[in-house]
Amino acid sequence: MNENDFISIGTNRQVFIDGRFIKNSKNTDIIVHKPVKTGETNFIMEGTSHKRIGGYNSVLYADGKYKIWYVENNYLPDGIYICVKYAESDDGIMWETPDLGLAQKYNGSPNNVVLGYGAGNVSDGLGDGTCMVFLDPNDTSGRKYKMIARHALHASLGMYASFDGIRWEKEIETIIDDGRFSTKTGIFHLDSQNVVFWDNRINKYTAYVRKNYEKLGQYRTVARGESESLNRFPNVNAMPTVLQTDKHDMQVKTKNGRQPASDFYTNATIKYPWAQDAYFMFPNIYFKYGKFLSEFKNDKPRNAGPIDIRFASSRDGINWNRHNREVYVGIGCKNDFDAYSLYMLSGIVPGKDNDIYMYYMGTDIIHGWDRGDKYEKRENRILTATGFDSKRRVSAISRLVLRRDGFTSVRSDYRGGDFHTPWIIFKGDKLVVNVNTAAAGTLKVGIIGEDGKYINGFSPRDCKTIHTCNDINKTVEWEQDVSVAGIAQKPVKLYFELVDTDLYAFQFNTKTEKSPSSKLPYSRQ
Repeated sequence: MNENDFISIGTNRQVFIDGRFIKNSKNTDIIVHKPVKTGETNFIMEGTSHKRIGGYNSVLYADGKYKIWYVENNYLPDGIYICVKYAESDDGIMWETPDLGLAQKYNGSPNNVVLGYGAGNVSDGLGDGTCMVFLDPNDTSGRKYKMIARHALHASLGMYASFDGIRWEKEIETIIDDGRFSTKTGIFHLDSQNVVFWDNRINKYTAYVRKNYEKLGQYRTVARGESESLNRFPNVNAMPTVLQTDKHDMQVKTKNGRQPASDFYTNATIKYPWAQDAYFMFPNIYFKYGKFLSEFKNDKPRNAGPIDIRFASSRDGINWNRHNREVYVGIGCKNDFDAYSLYMLSGIVPGKDNDIYMYYMGTDIIHGWDRGDKYEKRENRILTATGFDSKRRVSAISRLVLRRDGFTSVRSDYRGGDFHTPWIIFKGDKLVVNVNTAAAGTLKVGIIGEDGKYINGFSPRDCKTIHTCNDINKTVEWEQDVSVAGIAQKPVKLYFELVDTDLYAFQFNTKTEKSPSSKLPYSRQ
């Protein structure tokens, strides 16, 4: 057996997002698990649609603190004035907004502005698409915090750097060029949150950006680019699209044929830091009212509709699986703060015990509700007349909770199911699984050798049944207390037998080494 016949996994954690580790499956499915809405409003603005929290925000866990950078949009008659604010927390739940005094022109309280109104040497407002923060593991200057920002509408992306995430300086004037799609129609790109991070799988920086096309007026997609340095990304036109709505999404008849009635606004892509070869994207889908809904008759909104958050996964960050295409984080009820539009924050952070946290911005202001001339908006009048007005004029950032590795699982129902992995080679002397058997489920594991038979002592019959178990790091044991150390670094297959159980991940490591903690800093991209 040569090295092309097996997958070398070492001591890396493995999650089930596709068929890589699922062969000859019987009565099992890959299930997408939705995070739990806490209903918290960690940051909130209420009572006005002209000044609100924007949709492009970031969260990190670094230097022993949870940190959020969020955008405040101030809608003025001559345009949108955008600044970036900062907050920090010890637990990811209770947040402090420090009065930093960095913005000389800001009139609000507290003055936690870190970019704009004079802070960061930005005297004016920033462009739509500002505020994606990441940690750069290759930085040698000590300024490991990086922020992607735009200086004006329809402008290219620049980058700021900081020692502490609070005091920012411009580092690169242009990190990604807009590369205008069409000078005739004015189609532009990048006017949503654009994501950049260091990808240690390919040892390059990777960018996921908004790319627009002339379809249904304006058609938003997610494009991807990569670079060995932060100032050498291709322009947007040269970046291939990696995610877009298609013929399987709701279609609408146009003069150019049937086309999707929705597109993807932001992407919030991450490389999952606690497992091997796992990328997750949380694109928010924008459903365009103005193209076909009969209730608007001839007086249709130009660019308005609701937005919620969807889910996709990938092994390489290029080819994406949208799974069942269901809602991942959905809109709230009519009077909830998140009744109409939701945007996932960039970033995922460790939570308490076995959890991870994500955050989203939700608002009861529908996209495009206040679009038009000054404050007397045409869309405002149309949407209000049809019942889609904003009740509270509220925008807020709220916390989501998910089990560690809990985006997807292999599930069997009460009838039971099984599967085995392809040939793998591992290191270590114990096997742990992330599993939830609930009250009535079970899990057994067997290990198959090169002869195609169960290795002595490692059959499912020898395995101590895992039951009454909800554990992210449950050690698998066999009756004769055999150790997997004796078969390490040899080709084997794992066999999983499940009844009414969710299996999220597996991992080999050593008995003297704790299973990797979810308290790893997010800088471990």
